[in-house]
Amino acid sequence: MTGKRFIYLVLLLFAFNITLLAEQTKTKNEHSDWIVIFSDPQPDQQLGFETISDFESLTIPIKRAGKLILLDALADSISGSLILDTGASGLVLNSIYFRDGRPKKGYQTGGITGRVEQISQKTIKSLQFDEVFFENIQADLADLGHLEAARQTKIIGFFGLTMFRGFEVVLNLQQNLIELHRLNSSGNRLNIRPMAKPDLELSMYNHNDVYFVEGRIGNKRYTFCLDTGAEVNVLHNYLPDKILNTITITKRSTLHGSGQKSTEVFYGVMNDFKIGDVSLNGMQTIITNLNAMNDAYGISIDGMLGCAFFEQGVFHFNLKKKQLGIYFYKTDTP
Repeated sequence: MTGKRFIYLVLLLFAFNITLLAEQTKTKNEHSDWIVIFSDPQPDQQLGFETISDFESLTIPIKRAGKLILLDALADSISGSLILDTGASGLVLNSIYFRDGRPKKGYQTGGITGRVEQISQKTIKSLQFDEVFFENIQADLADLGHLEAARQTKIIGFFGLTMFRGFEVVLNLQQNLIELHRLNSSGNRLNIRPMAKPDLELSMYNHNDVYFVEGRIGNKRYTFCLDTGAEVNVLHNYLPDKILNTITITKRSTLHGSGQKSTEVFYGVMNDFKIGDVSLNGMQTIITNLNAMNDAYGISIDGMLGCAFFEQGVFHFNLKKKQLGIYFYKTDTP
């Protein structure tokens, strides 16, 4: 496939817990919680919506289900939680609650275990988060029942950062809140307040409305997707052995999906990771094959930075300037 591709990823720690249990009981009825949508929409098809709001700055409380980041939302007349997934390029809604979608030729979902489904698209008249309102959104529909079952909460869908393209987005998982600050045409806040300089400022690379940064392992530079939809970090198993040997492996498992295939996953801790000039050790990660993700993104990636990464500080996403600012949480030393 060519052209702009829509993709979303949700990766749950829950998947690995039930897999270990399944190996003991010899059952194979688990569902992969890693889902990808491969598609070839027309340019800007996913972003044909209007944002209606009159605030300059807004603070929105968030909830957590496991480590997933949830926002209370109302889509048309359906209320529930939307997952903030920075690895997504648009809006995906749960087909359990949203029906009458139009089938999309050439669109399908697949996972690392090979599950494939037909998807459809639907126009949502309105979507509301707190005081933020969207109108006329083209949303993809997919069955997200397995996510609800895993986290025992009503999930009506998930959305990417591009839904907040006119704002600077501040993510603070320690205080469980998101701040939205409206930006002018130059990418500066309308509501100017004195701010301390971030501990680290990075350039983000935007590819098909998904954002990537550079990180280092063993002084080698690698490309990582920023993905709040993943509860842990992910590394590609094609990385050199010297790099993979910096990970302390804690367990190995086989992840079964609803298809006939399965995949091997190594679960461990990162010991030699740097973002900018800051070392971040002790983050949970998995090692698995990311070929499907590379195909879906249309570029080669070496890993994904999930909630294990975003729990390290307060993150400022400026989409207009393509900059990421990080204020790291300070730890008390004896």
